[in-house]
Amino acid sequence: MEGLRAYAQRLLRVRPRSEKEFIQRLRLKGFPEPEIQALVSEFQRQGILNDAGFSRYFAQAQMTARPVARRQIVGRLRAKGISEREAAAAVEAAAEGVSDLDRARALAGRRTGSLDRLPKEAAQRRLFGFLSRRGFSPEVVERVVRERFE
Repeated sequence: MEGLRAYAQRLLRVRPRSEKEFIQRLRLKGFPEPEIQALVSEFQRQGILNDAGFSRYFAQAQMTARPVARRQIVGRLRAKGISEREAAAAVEAAAEGVSDLDRARALAGRRTGSLDRLPKEAAQRRLFGFLSRRGFSPEVVERVVRERFE
């Protein structure tokens, strides 16, 4: 159990993790299931393992480090085992009133230098693809591209 505890603490020192993600990592290392479940229960009681706290941390980090659309962050949280309701609440709190349209406009503004050297059609295609890959809706992407190249 001490090897499990030491490994678990190292995992959580690197960054917070969702319960699902934490359990998967411990299983991959080959620790016995009863010991994993006992440690998870203990960490939950102590507040060390907390999906709500992890969701807030993750959503905030995604909003600031590499801005993407809200729905993409919700999807990433869902993949980490967070409920739809909890993921949406965390993303809403992290967004702090900034809409996806505003976020897409800001990202487009950062791309201005690299797009200005291209023909208009190529620049539009690249900006459209860039914003689409970041998870913004087609309506938001079309509006930002149209505004940028009017």
